[in-house]
Amino acid sequence: MATIGADTRPTSVSLGVPLSTAAPIVDTKAVPLASIATSVSVPPTSQESAVGSSGQISGMAGPVALPPVPTVVMKQPEPVRPYTGTTSYKAYKEYFEMICVCNEWNTPTECARHLLVAMDGAASEAVRGLKAEKDTDLALMWEALSRRFGFVDEPERAMRRFEVRKQLEGETLAVFEQSLRMLHREAWPKTDIKSQEADSLLRRKLVDGILDIELQKYLRLHAASDDFATTVSKARQFVHAIAKKPALRTSVNYQTIVDGMREVLDEVFPDRGRMVEVNTAQAPNSTATTGNRNK
Repeated sequence: MATIGADTRPTSVSLGVPLSTAAPIVDTKAVPLASIATSVSVPPTSQESAVGSSGQISGMAGPVALPPVPTVVMKQPEPVRPYTGTTSYKAYKEYFEMICVCNEWNTPTECARHLLVAMDGAASEAVRGLKAEKDTDLALMWEALSRRFGFVDEPERAMRRFEVRKQLEGETLAVFEQSLRMLHREAWPKTDIKSQEADSLLRRKLVDGILDIELQKYLRLHAASDDFATTVSKARQFVHAIAKKPALRTSVNYQTIVDGMREVLDEVFPDRGRMVEVNTAQAPNSTATTGNRNK
């Protein structure tokens, strides 16, 4: 097979000139593309010759595992809700401590920086002048908020609120139970809420403060010796069972009943109207006769 670009005529080349400098003679004769594809062969590169058809590198026992792509996880910190002083600073303190744990703010100085940024309105005025530069600044901020938004007799005030606490109209048992727990913790901060004394006190206030009288009777009868958690569970079961019962019909349309009875009487006594008229006409005569007899 003839090679493309080769000259079949004899060519003399000087010995002093390299063969590569001789200009090739290109045949202008048209050559089919199929013959070009079959006649021209491209030698494989060193990388292609090293990798076989199965994708394995020659000279190695098995396939080469590529290193895994590293996974980058970006943790978004939880935003801190601002505090203006309109709500309890103790409740906000509990919330802020949970945020510090969630966002992994481990040092008091770091927590103090975020607390200082979260202050707004009257709360910002209460901590004015404090700087989050030392670990003791966090305690100073909470002390300033306590003086501004707290009460001098907080335990006594919480005790009074605990004693008069009742279930409100439309308030669920879960909310009422949580309110009792929170007030008990504020009134007796050093008392273990799981102790027998605290449990008995919470149970008594729960039963006495429930709005539903029937539920009170049920708990006094069936939960007299139970603890606070069991009493709450039985109260919820009672409420759930009452809610599943079909609602009773409270309003009765008496006019419909009267109209139905009237239709039945008209069918049974078709001359009922005429009889009533006759009786009405005879009534004055009988009255006059009765009067004459009495005379």
